[in-house]
Amino acid sequence: GLSPSFWKVAFIKLFVYVFRSSALSFASALQTLFSLCFSLCFSLCFSLFFPLCFPSIHRPQAKSLPEYAWQKPEPPGIIRISGKNRLTVNSDLGRQEELMESSAGISNSKNTGNIYRYIYQNGPCSRHEIAQALSLSQPTVTNALSRLRAENMIREDVSEESTGGRKPMLIRVIPDVRYAIGIDITKNHVSIVLTDLDLSLVCSKRIRMPFEENETYFSFLKDLIETAVRESGISPESLLGVGISLPVLIEENQKTIYYAKEITTSPDLYTRLSPFIPYPCLFFNDANSGGLAESWRGNASRPMLYLSLSNSVGGATIWQDQKLVSGDNMRGSEFGHMTLFPNGRPCYCGKRGCMNAYCNASLLSDFTGGSLEEFFQKVQSGENKGFRDYFYNEYLSYLALTVNNLRLCYDYDIILGGYVGAHMDFCIDRFRSMVLDLNPFETNGSFIRVCHYRTEASAVGAAIYYINDFVEKQ
Repeated sequence: GLSPSFWKVAFIKLFVYVFRSSALSFASALQTLFSLCFSLCFSLCFSLFFPLCFPSIHRPQAKSLPEYAWQKPEPPGIIRISGKNRLTVNSDLGRQEELMESSAGISNSKNTGNIYRYIYQNGPCSRHEIAQALSLSQPTVTNALSRLRAENMIREDVSEESTGGRKPMLIRVIPDVRYAIGIDITKNHVSIVLTDLDLSLVCSKRIRMPFEENETYFSFLKDLIETAVRESGISPESLLGVGISLPVLIEENQKTIYYAKEITTSPDLYTRLSPFIPYPCLFFNDANSGGLAESWRGNASRPMLYLSLSNSVGGATIWQDQKLVSGDNMRGSEFGHMTLFPNGRPCYCGKRGCMNAYCNASLLSDFTGGSLEEFFQKVQSGENKGFRDYFYNEYLSYLALTVNNLRLCYDYDIILGGYVGAHMDFCIDRFRSMVLDLNPFETNGSFIRVCHYRTEASAVGAAIYYINDFVEKQ
């Protein structure tokens, strides 16, 4: 309706108008007065009844908004989100609060995942360390830890160290909530490990079993997996998957084999083998798996090279934060097929002079009927001078040439792994000196290290895929 001030102004104007019209005829004044009253009455009726009859025309419409990614809530009345339940305009306060809670839920989930990963990679650690490292408030950290504790993912232990007063609580992951199996298949052996989230080996076996692509071999692997699960006493539901390491080159889908020389197999081995394994499974290159296991075991944060010295020679390049560098064609770090001597010894790949032909483990174990342990025992004891001379004067000289070339190309630390690398503790200082004699820049050979794992590195590395996948998805 019309405000009182409107009527006041209207009557004043009417009085002034009538007063000024006193010179006119009485009939003209009445006519003018009647016209003015009619206009005022019409305006009054219009203002009172029109909004009731046409409410949608009277009330302004809100403009539609485009779809946005998650943002902080805007002023009341407008909420912009994306996803299945997108809402462009909402003036209802209750609905707005519901959406704000949904947004907070996503934020809480992200914070919880970040906190779990931090504890996994850096634990045990205190609440203060977590809050400081991730730039989170103490209440946010406390809420996230409560959720993880309720899901039986973490535990808190009293620190043994104290600077006085109350001892701090240290938080760590519970490693036995999930497990993974790794299998390493070679030409004549199968290794299997069952590991928890901390990479602690619950069981480990190495069995002589020549590789054959048939149902008998596949059934053997199935029985091996089921026996490991049963004897370890773990729940099958807690097993994340089975990673299978092979001396082959594999496409990016981790299923299709596109190069195999050391073992005889077809590209579609996965299609034939996977039905026998009652868990998720994928294939992985053996050297890459071994390098990944070493980087996780050493908690490496810097780039490194892994040189696998087994019955064939391979390698892996681990980038910072334990990321594997596979190359454009998934065959990066095939160090064993670098040409060491042009037109040299024949290699199983069909070429000549490959490093593999000079540094594979079979060159040593063949002296003792296939037992590498016996060979190194006789070298260390000096029982067989011929073995000792061959190892130091020939084998290690070729290996030193390879390691020096890798150091000059990459300038990364180099881990000696595989069957031979696992036995080189006793001679590592002498080997470092041999490499430094070839290197024009270095005087400290500490960049060369011996591996942590012996025969199970590739199996552990194959299992790591499923552990890493589980941690990253939290």
